[in-house]
Amino acid sequence: MIFNLRMKKIITLCSFSFTVMLFLLFGGTQSSCSKNTTCQVSILVTDTANVPVAGASVKLYANITPPGQVQATGTTDNTGHVQFTFQLPAIFDIQATKGTKVGTGLIQLQVGGTATQTVIIK
Repeated sequence: MIFNLRMKKIITLCSFSFTVMLFLLFGGTQSSCSKNTTCQVSILVTDTANVPVAGASVKLYANITPPGQVQATGTTDNTGHVQFTFQLPAIFDIQATKGTKVGTGLIQLQVGGTATQTVIIK
């Protein structure tokens, strides 16, 4: 009888320990899903003389068929820069225009970082 009581205590203790370990492992894996995946993009638009171009229209898009749904447009500031923020990494084509001048490029977004690219319009 004493042997059965001790075995029940050991089995109960082992089951409890296993359950605690299982919850700890499950909780540890769930917290990793809340990582920061924000991707920053900085585009500099210059002319052929390497002078920053203010007021240029910049479009980031995925050049695929059918067209990608994630895209962004912006206008360069007085220093020729425009900034974008995306929630996930991607590869985008860049098109910059000012009047009749056009420039293109390609940029790859990095998780938690800032991707930079210079586009020369001609």
